[in-house]
Amino acid sequence: MRAAVVVLLAALPLGPALLAGDQPAGPLHQYIVMPFENTSEDPSLDWLSSGLAHTLGEYLLGFGQRVMDDEERSVLLEGSGIPEGSPLALASALELGRKTVARQGGMRIDRLVLGRFSVDKGDITLMARSIDIRQEKARPWVSRTGRLKDLLAVHRNLALALARDESLQVNEGRAELLRKQAEDAPLLAFDTYSRAMAESDSKKRLQLLRKALQQFPGYPKASYQAGSVLAREERWEEAAAVLAQTSSDPFPYESEFHLLSSLVSLKRKDPHGAAEEAKRSLAIGETARGHFLLGKALQAGGDAAGAQAELGKAQASDPSGTELDELRRSLDEGKSTRRKP
Repeated sequence: MRAAVVVLLAALPLGPALLAGDQPAGPLHQYIVMPFENTSEDPSLDWLSSGLAHTLGEYLLGFGQRVMDDEERSVLLEGSGIPEGSPLALASALELGRKTVARQGGMRIDRLVLGRFSVDKGDITLMARSIDIRQEKARPWVSRTGRLKDLLAVHRNLALALARDESLQVNEGRAELLRKQAEDAPLLAFDTYSRAMAESDSKKRLQLLRKALQQFPGYPKASYQAGSVLAREERWEEAAAVLAQTSSDPFPYESEFHLLSSLVSLKRKDPHGAAEEAKRSLAIGETARGHFLLGKALQAGGDAAGAQAELGKAQASDPSGTELDELRRSLDEGKSTRRKP
């Protein structure tokens, strides 16, 4: 049972789907976002190094790009002898990029993003630049400055500026959503969320995510990430409770949030709720996972014909999806049972 759950969770899309009505985000790149360099020489701010990198990666995911996850990045840096958050010269960044292109497994990036931050008298300056690994060309630094208490708004403005510099299209509706979410999250909760996402131990990560939810009730991303940890441990009732806390769809995990909610509903024997959540995900973006979960929900609710139709859509979207065999076998068994005298 646990192996099946891991497969279901692992099959969630690698990059969040665009919101309905969004246009494709222009060029599609594969990024590694390096931990931001702390140029303030204030070690109490070191937590920002990984937090800013993680959040910038989330923005790029929301802009329709692919981003190396924190764990793979940490392994890559460790193997290259580069401490996280340490200054990285352009030549070293290019060499790191070449290693990712040449290696046999893992994500092969074509863009590397360097970041820096400094704090002076309550003001924070954030800087980022993109490096084209294949062309071995670095873009100019883009920067944004504001009050430290407005860190998330400053970071959102930096992400939008980087997107423009990379010719990534972000429509006004998406930009407004980012503006609202940047203004809504308290800095203390963001600090805790960042620490949680830098934590590899699932128990400690969950503790920090719960703390972030106490500091900011309804924190969308913290709710989604906590729900993901609980689902991997098959703690379905707890997962349902924490997912229900979210105050809005979590950027950039809107589609995945509803897929996870659908899976949790299925495990809690709630086919109607599972179907509704799968439909919400499909309204954001068509995915094989969405059709598969909708098919499972319809099957559990007794609608074999509807389940068969969703299976066909899932197969058309991703013919290699191994989990589709499970639904197919189950539907075939149902047909055999109905044919028996």
